[in-house]
Order: sequence, then C-alpha cells, then structure tokens
Amino acid sequence: MLKFWLALLLVLNAAVLAWQWDAFARWGHGPNAHREPERLQQQVRPEALKFEVMPPASATAPPPALPDANALPPAADASAPDAASPAAVLPAPASSAPQAAPR
Repeated sequence: MLKFWLALLLVLNAAVLAWQWDAFARWGHGPNAHREPERLQQQVRPEALKFEVMPPASATAPPPALPDANALPPAADASAPDAASPAAVLPAPASSAPQAAPR
C-alpha cells in the first residue's frame, strides 16, 4: 500500500513540475505569467525613474596619509616605557568580579 502512495506522490510531483514548466500551456493550463497585472497598470510614469551608479568611496577620497614608522609621537619622552611592550599598547583589563579584601 505504501508503494502505491509513493508512486502517486511522484506522479503528482512530476505533473506539478510539468505545469510549472508550461507543458500544459497548449491546452490553456499553465502558471499565471503575470502575477499582479493590476499593479503594473497602476504605475505612474515608470520610465521617469533613473538609477545612477555611485562610484566607490575609495575612488573619490584621497588615501589617508600614513604616519612615519620611525617618528615618535610629540608627547613621548625618554622615561616612557618601550612602545613594543604590550603594557604600553593595551590598556589594563578591568576586572568585573569583586576582589577579596586583603587580610
């Protein structure tokens, strides 16, 4: 009995696929080609629409100036820690857990 239902399901799926591909259009049966023709008729001057392609932002703006790698920042002094150390580059992480009071 299950084979019968499976075969029927496959035949119905094939029929729906053929209908979608306009196999039955000769006899007046096929999918609706114009889904909403009333909307197309309600359009007001669709030819007046213009679409302009904007150039990418990188093409219009000049590239930003890169700082010299050997130059020191103006506020840097000799007592500052080495710039290559992670402590100077990264801020100290904030602890969200409450800390225990020392004994």
